[in-house]
Amino acid sequence: MKKQLIYLKILQIAVDAILVLGAFALAYFLRIGFYFSSDFPFNQYFLIAAITTPITLLFMFFIRAYKLNQQIISWRHIQRLTFVAIENVFVFMILYYFTFREFFSRLILIYAFLITILFTYGWHVLFRWILQKSSEREIGVYRTLIIGTNRPAQEIVRTLITSKSHIKPVAAIDPHGSKKSVIHGIPVVGKMNVFEKTIADHDIDIILHVDNLEQSLNIINYALQNNIKYYMPPELLGIFQGHQRIEEVEGMPFLKLHKKRKWWHNIW
Repeated sequence: MKKQLIYLKILQIAVDAILVLGAFALAYFLRIGFYFSSDFPFNQYFLIAAITTPITLLFMFFIRAYKLNQQIISWRHIQRLTFVAIENVFVFMILYYFTFREFFSRLILIYAFLITILFTYGWHVLFRWILQKSSEREIGVYRTLIIGTNRPAQEIVRTLITSKSHIKPVAAIDPHGSKKSVIHGIPVVGKMNVFEKTIADHDIDIILHVDNLEQSLNIINYALQNNIKYYMPPELLGIFQGHQRIEEVEGMPFLKLHKKRKWWHNIW
C-alpha cells in the first residue's frame, strides 16, 4: 500500500477507536444522566470500555472493514459494522461481568450498540469522501494501465473515474489496434508492442487486463517479475453473469461461479 494511504488508514483506525469509546461514554450519560453516578462508577465502566475497544478494532480488521476498495455506501458495509457493534457490546458485557460481577443497566448496552453503528458508519462515509479528495490530488493513487478498449474496458474506466477511485487509469493499450485514441479522457497509447515502454513511461503500479486473453500468461509473468499488481475481470474469461469468488478445495484455489442468492447462503 502507498505510504500516504497507510497514513490515512492509521487516521481512520485512530478515529474509530475514539468513536467507539465515545459511543460507550455517550451511552452511559444517556442512561444515567449527565453526571457521574456513585451507584455505577464511570471509571469502572470506562476502564472496561477502554479494554474492549482494541478487541473491537481487531475484529474490524478480521471482517475486512478497512479494505481500501471497500464499498462504504452499501448494505454490505452496514452489515459489517452491525456485526462489529454486536461484538463490541458482547465483549464489553463479558469483561464487565467477570470483573465486577454485576451490571447496572442493560439499556446502556442497547445505546452503545446503536451509537457505535451510527458513529462508525458516519465516520466511514466521511473518510470515503476524504479518500476521494486525496485521489483528486493524486495522493496515494495507483497508476493503472488498461489493456483493452472494448466495451467492458470503457465501462471499467468510466466507473473508476466517476467514483474517484485510488486505482487511477493513466493509459490504455488496444491489443487489436483499433482507431480509438482516447477512452473517457485516458489516452490509448498503441498496441501490445509498446507494453513495456508504456509501463516505464507512466510509472505503472497496476495492470488491469480486460481484453486479449491470449497474452495473459506473458502479462502475468511480467507483472510478477516487476512487482506490479495484476487484475483480471471475469468478463475476460467469458463470465458475464452471476457472482464469483475464490474458494479453496483441499487447499487448492478455484474460481467459484453461482447465481445471486440470499445473504444467508454465504454463512456456510
